Amino acid sequence: MPETIKITTLSNGLTVIVEEARWAESASYALIVPSGLLFDPEQNIGASMIVAELTSRGAGGLSAQELSNALDSLGARHTVGCGLFYTTYRGSLLGDRLEDALAITASMATEADLPGPEIDGIKALLEQEINSMYDTPSRRVMHELSIRYYPGVFARPSLGDKEGIRQTSIDTIRKIYRNFYVPEKSILSISGKVSADSIIKKVEALFGGWKGSAPNYPIPGEFPPRDVFHVSYDSTQLQIAVAFPSAALEDEDYYSARVLNGVLSGGMFGRLFVEVREKRGLCYSVNSSCSANGYYGVHTAYAGTTTERAQETLDVMMEIFKTISGTITEEELERSKANIKASLVMSEESTQSRAISNATDWWWISRIRTLEEIKAKIEEVDLKMTDNYAQKLAATEPMVVTLGEKELKLK
Repeated sequence: MPETIKITTLSNGLTVIVEEARWAESASYALIVPSGLLFDPEQNIGASMIVAELTSRGAGGLSAQELSNALDSLGARHTVGCGLFYTTYRGSLLGDRLEDALAITASMATEADLPGPEIDGIKALLEQEINSMYDTPSRRVMHELSIRYYPGVFARPSLGDKEGIRQTSIDTIRKIYRNFYVPEKSILSISGKVSADSIIKKVEALFGGWKGSAPNYPIPGEFPPRDVFHVSYDSTQLQIAVAFPSAALEDEDYYSARVLNGVLSGGMFGRLFVEVREKRGLCYSVNSSCSANGYYGVHTAYAGTTTERAQETLDVMMEIFKTISGTITEEELERSKANIKASLVMSEESTQSRAISNATDWWWISRIRTLEEIKAKIEEVDLKMTDNYAQKLAATEPMVVTLGEKELKLK
């Protein structure tokens, strides 16, 4: 662990990570609490998203407007968001104003008012976001893929369920806040122009009285059978989404998967872009991506095309995935690695990126990966490692979801 990072756990279970970035003028924070869509009642999927937003509508004796004004007066760029696994408060501001921002964040997480009159407005905003997703075909097809690909509660929609959100009561909201906004398993990560010893004392004063035990997280079961699914949609365009199982964060193939994805989808030189779009003119958009957590990883691909060219688009995409092993050049490999490292270095120069990455690393793998470690792991990836991972990918059947007027088939 670098000397610039100090980690401590308070007596109530809150983990505090402080990284002293002496080169920075800013400071950033990320507070993760164990409240997510995984734990929402079956009939109220999306309730935890209401709770997250509602905590900023009154806390610590301040109204919604007063909280907003207080953060604005500090120059803080503060947001709160709720996902499948947890809720995250994050913000950035000048280092000498960090303590005041943490005090406001602590009030939201530990003593929110949860004002009932604000709920309907929040529900309306969440419903608008869901409607927007359904009206955007490229987002819709990835949503349809996600709710089919993952097992059990892990397939819950990332924006919640409209009917579940509508039916969420203030009693359900208060129960979620009481049971899941707790210090155990929560993580407060700070990076920037700070003194670790000084800020930890302040955190102890702000969060030390917070009480509560964390929920037991479910473990993913067997994934659903992978097949081809079609969602009818009135359009001259057809959207294609594909998912393969990939490497989790600590798997040996994790970095090989990232490098292969760079070969497949590294801008205008990516295989998918060159072969599907440039050479054949089959689609207007095509890309792939990798994501991973401590449980599992997934390698996805997307293409937007016309109905007439959709089957050939899917055929070429699958051919690339199935045959890329053994064809990757040294130039493609080095370009992918260089792009990954450049992106990594640029993001890690941001105190907000550091605060978030430190928090999520600790959440998933109970340690922090340094920039030097990640760069070294990427540099270790060679053609053999990339080809081996590509072979594993080719040996698995994907899940395919299409959105449009025509059903497609896998050859």
